[in-house]
Amino acid sequence: MLPPFCRRCLPWGIALSALVFTVSSAAENGVTGPTDWPRWRGEAGAGAGGSQRFPHQWTDRDWAWTVPLPGQGHASPVVWRQQIYTASADESAAKRFVSCHATADGRLLWQREIPGTIDPHHVQNSSASGSVTVDEAGLYWLWATQEQLRAEAFSHDGEPLWHVDLGPYPSQHGFGASATVWRDRLIIPIEHDGPSAVVALDTKTGRELWRLPRETAKTAYSTPLVIEPLVIEPLGSTHGGGAIVVLASMAHGLTGVDPATGRVLWERKCFPKRTVSSPVMAGSNVVCSCGEGGGDNTLVAVRLPTEPSADRADDGAGRTVEPEIVYQLDRSIAPYVPTPVCSGERLYLWGDRGVVTCVNAADGTVLWRGRVGGVFSASPIVVGGTVINVSADGEVVVIADGEAFEVLGRTSLGEPCRATPAVAGSRMFFRSVGRLFALDATNADASLPR
Repeated sequence: MLPPFCRRCLPWGIALSALVFTVSSAAENGVTGPTDWPRWRGEAGAGAGGSQRFPHQWTDRDWAWTVPLPGQGHASPVVWRQQIYTASADESAAKRFVSCHATADGRLLWQREIPGTIDPHHVQNSSASGSVTVDEAGLYWLWATQEQLRAEAFSHDGEPLWHVDLGPYPSQHGFGASATVWRDRLIIPIEHDGPSAVVALDTKTGRELWRLPRETAKTAYSTPLVIEPLVIEPLGSTHGGGAIVVLASMAHGLTGVDPATGRVLWERKCFPKRTVSSPVMAGSNVVCSCGEGGGDNTLVAVRLPTEPSADRADDGAGRTVEPEIVYQLDRSIAPYVPTPVCSGERLYLWGDRGVVTCVNAADGTVLWRGRVGGVFSASPIVVGGTVINVSADGEVVVIADGEAFEVLGRTSLGEPCRATPAVAGSRMFFRSVGRLFALDATNADASLPR
């Protein structure tokens, strides 16, 4: 481990470069995959599954295991210490569930039932669309109706720890965001059709630690991104020590916030439409997209300020610091719902209507485009030299992580899916609307289809 140097001992930009290298090298240089997958899209929301190789296509006989879930849902699976967590809902019985299974054999370890009103929602949404977030202290899940947004906390053994009612959640399409964790703070976006905010709760008690009021344009479904430089200040410091939480919404664009205090560090208003996908790192840029059902989408890449200050949110003249827009991509390329994934210098934009575009992460230059077909709400991940995503019809599509477009394989889950896969240990996990699946890695390159 690195010693807790003060961040001023190293320029923030150098620390950021180290972070970017750490995230990308997990998919390029690691011998195995990540041990845990603690939130939607794994560590840092990067979708980095490591270098272990998985089959490009398979049959139902090849699953390590598959198990049913109660009701239905779109919550993506997350993994912590050989346990896999997800959420689902039985809408006819007005019940939601958080379930925990063993990664080894799919055995149900515990399941907690959460009664509550079921509101109408968009046909592509569900009453259990937000994903569980987990850390050393426990696991956390968000669900909402028009009347309330609830944060639920459980121990790893399934014991209820606390729950908090964060007020009404008026929204045309229902709820679907996930929380993220920074140290002892659970950071929750409450960006709906009414007075909005982002709040941080104490992960141990649920006590509110800070609240950042937000303007409202349209409900945002983006999951906050935590950027944690390798060189940080001691844990007892009064601010984030260089860490940044990046928020995305139509009203505010991209916003960098000190996770310890909720202070705005910088902001760039850049989105003409609603944000559903989430911000991710692509080299030294933060990228995110906005859009609407008709396909009028925009992707924006902004360069992080080289030395953001936790002590002020302006440029010295009373103006909010505005990061530079490095590039912008239009509706023919930018996805609406799926979040992009970065592998080294390549940024993959997996479109909602089955067109995948690979661009240079630094400047947005298009490297190649290809059509895989289908409709997609899940987000791609990179693992073992491949890029993987699952269509709304439940077809797993595997393409090459490389300099040319190549479809390597297709496999059906047998039912619809809007959840993003997870990778932990030597397994990859999928979740359809009503089932969990586990697939083993293969260590013999010769066994992979060519």
